Amino acid sequence: MNIVEFAKTLNLSIGTVSRALNDRAEVSPKTRQLVLEKAEELGFVRNANARRLVTGRNYMIRLECPYSTHILSDRYLVELARGVEEVAGAHGYDLLLHLGTRRSNAVEVQDVDGLVIVAGPETTSDDLRTLTHAGQIPAVVISGAAPLEFPKAAFVSLDTLPGVREALARLAELGHTRVGYIGSGLSDDRVRDNFPRLMAEVGLTYDPTLSLEAGISADEGRKAALALLSSVEPPTALFARTDILATGAVLAVSQLEKSVPSDVSVIGHDNIEAAALVNPPLTTVDINIPDVAALAVRALLAMVIDKAEPTVQTLGAHLIVRKSCGPVRS
Repeated sequence: MNIVEFAKTLNLSIGTVSRALNDRAEVSPKTRQLVLEKAEELGFVRNANARRLVTGRNYMIRLECPYSTHILSDRYLVELARGVEEVAGAHGYDLLLHLGTRRSNAVEVQDVDGLVIVAGPETTSDDLRTLTHAGQIPAVVISGAAPLEFPKAAFVSLDTLPGVREALARLAELGHTRVGYIGSGLSDDRVRDNFPRLMAEVGLTYDPTLSLEAGISADEGRKAALALLSSVEPPTALFARTDILATGAVLAVSQLEKSVPSDVSVIGHDNIEAAALVNPPLTTVDINIPDVAALAVRALLAMVIDKAEPTVQTLGAHLIVRKSCGPVRS
């Protein structure tokens, strides 16, 4: 018995039966139970190989991080990978994770139906051309800047600068004039490169002596914050490029026997889950990671299933206000 015949015995659509068998959220518990009980009664087992033969698809997509060698220690990328996996799973697809420490080969890429590529500052159009076999493999690129010159791929572009501006405006409203910046060490970072301009737009003056490139770990954030807060004229507020670095900054303030936000305000970036668990909970620039994952997977599957043309979508960011910011101490 194939799935068409099985669906007819239940007087249900093939799609409904497929979603029930794959435990998708779109099916009611009552319908799912009916399908599973009938499958057990009739001894029906869905043949994944047959599904592949009928559709010509492998029901597998790959998440590519071609330059990120630290994905497992980068909470943003970890949560993004989890989000992509959840959305892909809801559509009946499995996810393969490809770290930047080893390169793709032709066989591996051809075994998947499409790619979700997390572009870094170093990613070029030539990289996309190589990864996608000159556009033969459907792909969607998640980037932190404007789309690269590669029209055969779809793009989800993250514009977080409005959220950073909102964060700086918040600090200005609270009376802060000396704002420090802790960077993540990226060679090409739009937030860092636009930080002086964004400060000027909200009436603040950028001081390059209050800017340090740290790295990716909380301890690196802690050390950078200690250096900034130990200067002759220390900042009264710190903006960290990631929530992990901001967590380190909070630790540094405590190490100096001061408190957040009474003595120093701290703002992070990304709004990972851990940001709400810091003491005090972090005010942070929010990138809606589930939305990023959903846009990327849906754009990819539209290309894979419906042969849709590649799209370009932009997702913004905004400030999440919690407890790590307060008025400047007079």
